[in-house]
Amino acid sequence: MSLPFLTMNGVVKRFGGVQALRGVDFELRSGEIHALLGENGAGKSTLMNILSGVHTPDQGTVMIDGAAVRFANPREAQAAGIATIFQELDLVPGLDVASNLFLGRELVRPGGFLDVAGMREQARKRLTAIELDIDVERPVGELSIGHRQVVAIVKALSYATRALIMDEPTAALTVSEVDRLFTIMRRLSASGVGIVYISHRLEEVPQVADRVTVMRDGRVAGTTAPQAPQAELVRLLVGRPLEELFPLRTHKVGRRLLHLEDARFVPIRASAGWQAPKKISLDVHEGEIVGLAGVMGAGRTELLSALYGTGLPGRWAGTIEMDSRAVRLESIRASRRAGIAYVTDDRRGGGLMLRAAVGRNLVMSVLRRISPRGFMSAAREAAAVARSFGQFDIRPRNAAIAVGALSGGNQQKVVLAKEILGNPRLLLLDEPTRGVDVGAKAEIYARLRELSSQGLGILVASSEMPELIGLCDRIVVLREGRNVAEFDSGVDEHTVLAAATRKAS
Repeated sequence: MSLPFLTMNGVVKRFGGVQALRGVDFELRSGEIHALLGENGAGKSTLMNILSGVHTPDQGTVMIDGAAVRFANPREAQAAGIATIFQELDLVPGLDVASNLFLGRELVRPGGFLDVAGMREQARKRLTAIELDIDVERPVGELSIGHRQVVAIVKALSYATRALIMDEPTAALTVSEVDRLFTIMRRLSASGVGIVYISHRLEEVPQVADRVTVMRDGRVAGTTAPQAPQAELVRLLVGRPLEELFPLRTHKVGRRLLHLEDARFVPIRASAGWQAPKKISLDVHEGEIVGLAGVMGAGRTELLSALYGTGLPGRWAGTIEMDSRAVRLESIRASRRAGIAYVTDDRRGGGLMLRAAVGRNLVMSVLRRISPRGFMSAAREAAAVARSFGQFDIRPRNAAIAVGALSGGNQQKVVLAKEILGNPRLLLLDEPTRGVDVGAKAEIYARLRELSSQGLGILVASSEMPELIGLCDRIVVLREGRNVAEFDSGVDEHTVLAAATRKAS
């Protein structure tokens, strides 16, 4: 086994009165895939931000090949061969894919003009190398979250000559995209690049990692082999045994809420990469959690956004009913009037006002209720906020702080609580635990099951197969905008994947 080329010893970092790192030791070997695990707030991202030049340590040393280094900014880290893929992607939505890939290192023709054609050609080659077909002239802002993640990965690969830091790279990817990413990672590690792989998906660790370090409360809780039992990883992560990640099903299903039969959405204008629902037939009942499975591009997100009226403008055809009544779900107002709420897969981009207070974010869906005669009632606002804090255990319990300052898990709780305050009958969820640690996942699953036991119907799209199988009462498989299979709880992962990818079971 090779010696570490990168070591971090006794690293300490404080932010005001908060101590994020408390003397952390970490090492990385050439060609190693080192998984770094920890709940939100454990300090793993702060540690990697120091390695990538975003922050400087208050104490401790960082050494590469035995020589001490201290990066003042990310450019210095990149010059040393260290590239980072951040959880919140460093892409410019208004620029096309090729421009993002060459941002800061643009190709220039004689005379000082940008070589746009050359950059687009090189961008196509980079994408082709990982067998991905994305229009390099398309603005990144029009891509799905998963495709944006892949663009960020391709961008980082051009810098990573010694080390690649990947912060939640699979959070928005489907199973097939994860497999493709792991193939790229193994190819990189075989060439000698060391990879730090941060993830909340414990089931992925033994598939790709050579070693695992777990952080908790700003310290290293332990280092273990990737084949360690998941129960041991959970114990290291949360400091206590986690008996069951998924709550027991109640099996109490009420009357039908949502009914789609040969439902199809016809957008006013076509958009490349947007898979319109073509022929969907499914039901969601009171007290039932129904999952949507499918590979990237199958149309899961598009189905949910079209039902809520927040996708492309257009119209529905076929049978669309709520409570056995035909409804026209072609605007957000119409959907909310029908009793439908929606949680986007991009909480920071579309689910929250990051600079606004937690309390103000929570009441955005019930402004009419807490504003009699057009004036906001402080008492009613406080009561609604207190209810949300109690139901979802949002931490810290401070309604005045900016929601952007919360951990990813607590931000997600705010998004869910905001929609539940509106007392919906049907809740649409897109990637409800994206970027959320295992402890917060268990809390969210328990709350969703509790809500369903009270009669709420839930339709959830997720790229995490264990989540769909463990949480849902039924799973509907989509492919190319159509539902192609349906399974009851207890189905195995291989069977669902086979239906999603046309592979024989």
